Amino acid sequence: MMTSGTTLYRYRAEGLTLRAAISVCQGTLEGVIALLYSPQHCSLARLAPDGTLQDAGDLAIDLTDVFEARLFNAVCELRWLNRLAGVGDVALISEAAQQSLTGFVAIDSQACECLPQQYLLWGERARKNKAESNAWQRLADARIGKLDIPLDQKFMQDQRVYLKTCEYVAVGDDYGNMAVIEERLVKLEVA
Repeated sequence: MMTSGTTLYRYRAEGLTLRAAISVCQGTLEGVIALLYSPQHCSLARLAPDGTLQDAGDLAIDLTDVFEARLFNAVCELRWLNRLAGVGDVALISEAAQQSLTGFVAIDSQACECLPQQYLLWGERARKNKAESNAWQRLADARIGKLDIPLDQKFMQDQRVYLKTCEYVAVGDDYGNMAVIEERLVKLEVA
């Protein structure tokens, strides 16, 4: 079911490290979850009040090898892509206009409709879950191993975790055809 009457705001910046991008956008990133890609692995993290991204053990994650990051909450998504030596391009996508983003340029705002979507995360709830004590859960699967996820919500063995997203749909051409113009990660949820 689509929700109508949404305005999507897009902002862009170039030449920022991931830490600098987080610092500039810190005010909009409350409660954010980070999806981090490096040559070694894909991991999830939480943003700590001091601006560091932390793992399930509350340790700061070394961002040296991260080549792509997507930080998201219910309000916005921050995307960062490493271009050269830890400096890259940043995009912020939000349903709320942002006032003070130093170094960012407003690309556009567009009226659209939001179509909620979801992706199933691989893995079942781990039976022995060391991560569970501090608002983290552990998923495990023989094919992918273990994955610690920042999730306050408890769940049963037969339940699954989904990555909720929103596809933004708007008129895409001169003939009135609708098209997906953007997709934004929103939250993790048990279903």
